[in-house]
Amino acid sequence: MRMFQKYIDGQYGRPSGLVGRWIGGKMAAQHQPENLWTVNLLDAQPRDWILEVGFGPGFAVQELARRVPAGRIAGVDFSKAMLHTARRRNAAAIRQGRVDLRESDAARLPFEDAMFDKAFSIHSIYFWPDPLAALREIRRVLKPGGLLALTILPKEKWGANSDGTWGTPECRPYSGGDLIRLMAEAGFGDFAVRADPQPQFAANFTVMGYAAA
Repeated sequence: MRMFQKYIDGQYGRPSGLVGRWIGGKMAAQHQPENLWTVNLLDAQPRDWILEVGFGPGFAVQELARRVPAGRIAGVDFSKAMLHTARRRNAAAIRQGRVDLRESDAARLPFEDAMFDKAFSIHSIYFWPDPLAALREIRRVLKPGGLLALTILPKEKWGANSDGTWGTPECRPYSGGDLIRLMAEAGFGDFAVRADPQPQFAANFTVMGYAAA
């Protein structure tokens, strides 16, 4: 059972092959509430440059491209399967030069300093091997005062393992406090936590912070 869970966690972190594409389709349907919740929190403006880290099947990118006609939506994901799916979903906006999706690791973003007004990530930080390095990279590519929004299912909603640990080596859950501490160390401040009051949407939980000037 543990080996199977390790395999599934690995596929959610980096979908590949036929199983990865199936998971991508499942993610697109299953996580629409969190995607729309996060996109709404970003309060996207027509000329914003916005980065998504871990775009998966590209649903949030597609939604933002509708709301940002004169800016740019960029994203990175280290899954070739998700890159293929997301590029296909956003093909028209990519041809128009309004969407830029790349295969890359969260800790090595292929963008220049201070490019983006806003950045976000949804259910991705669990799988980052070095979350602090990734958050520092996001800070680097954000403009001073730029917004970062991290949407997660908070750790207390996961439940502990039988041995008292949380998650798996491939998938590490976080609390809101955990994220605030990491983001503060990476150069963010002025934090806010937004949680959906509807209990059926426990994963509509976002920690927001702003890049220090």
